[in-house]
This record gives sequence, structure tokens and C-alpha cells, in this order.
Amino acid sequence: MARPRKYDDADVLDRAVEVFWLKGFAATSIQDLVEATGLNRGSLYNAYGDKAGLFAAAIERYGSLSPLRAMVKHQNDAPPRQSIERLFRDLVAIAGADRAHRGCLLTNTATELCALDRDMQQRIAENFGDAEDALCRLVERGQAAGVIAAGRPPRALARGLLATMQGLWVMSKVDPEPERLRDIADAGLAMLDAPPCRRVAAPDERMEEERIS
Repeated sequence: MARPRKYDDADVLDRAVEVFWLKGFAATSIQDLVEATGLNRGSLYNAYGDKAGLFAAAIERYGSLSPLRAMVKHQNDAPPRQSIERLFRDLVAIAGADRAHRGCLLTNTATELCALDRDMQQRIAENFGDAEDALCRLVERGQAAGVIAAGRPPRALARGLLATMQGLWVMSKVDPEPERLRDIADAGLAMLDAPPCRRVAAPDERMEEERIS
């Protein structure tokens, strides 16, 4: 019969998140995690399998507490434009207040591991996909209500907003100066009022344009 755990999973994962968030996956050692969580190596391995298993659980824990998850949860009932604007304000405030300049753990993981780890790539893609879907739903509702410009497809606009958020997180690691972060957020939110624009040509379309010209 398995012994009951004598520790709180949420507390362990929160402590692991802090280590991975600051150091990244590769630079975090098992000893770092032992010291941060207060568990011995055997307990960590029994609970999570290995460092990768603990990291996957930490990523899920981090995602469950992020402002994006709240947006996903309320995409069908929250005021659409206000929800998007509030999300950007929250991201600017969080990034600007982080003196360690850690950025976003999901974004950091995308740049560190997605090219090397297919399982982690899928996990991050699902998180980003949920956020994109929620933004798309909010844009659809906002366009229907007349509070978001209807000149661009909701999916394209959602992707632009999500990319702006990721760029904001990356820039916050380089230079978290508040005015810079607000400028990035303002540029992203300006898309909500933007008229239709010409799409970037696909490679075969560019070749055809060059041939004709």
C-alpha cells in the first residue's frame, strides 16, 4: 500500500516554478529543486518521475495561474474589448514589477526547448492555442458589438495580439522600462481599431509578382 504524501503538491510545484522560471530547464539541477522544494531526491523522483516530469507539472501549474488562463475561462461572458485591454495592462504591470526580469515561463520555454523537445513543443502549442482561440472569440464578439474594428479576420487579429504579448514578455527580459512596455502594449491594442491591410505575400505569390513586374 502506497504511503500518503506528506507534502502539498501545489506548494512543491510553486517552488519548482520559481526555480525553472529564473534559471530555465537546462540550467536547473535536481539539487536546485531539492533545495527549493524541501523534498529529497527520492520523493521528487517518486512523485514526478524525473526533472522533465516535474518541469511539465510546473508548466501546467504556471499556466493555470496566468492572466491568459483567466481570459480563456471568461471568453464567452466578459466584455470583449475591455477584457483584451485589461489583459495587456496586467501583462505590462506584471512584467514591469518583476525585478528579476524573468519574462513569461511559457515564452521562455518556447525559445529554450520547443526546437529540441517535441512533447514540450506540443504542450506549449496547446497553451498558446487556447489563448489564441480565446482572443479570437473575444474579437468576434467585439466586432459583432461594434467595439472592435471589423476590417480584419478575427483569427488573424487574435494571432497578432498573441504575438505582441509574446514580444512584450521577451522585451521585458531585455529592458523592462515601463514606458517601453506600454508602447508595445499600445501598438498591439491599436490593432483593435486598425482598418484592413494588405496581407504579406506568400513565397509563390511574391515570385509571381516579381515575374509580372
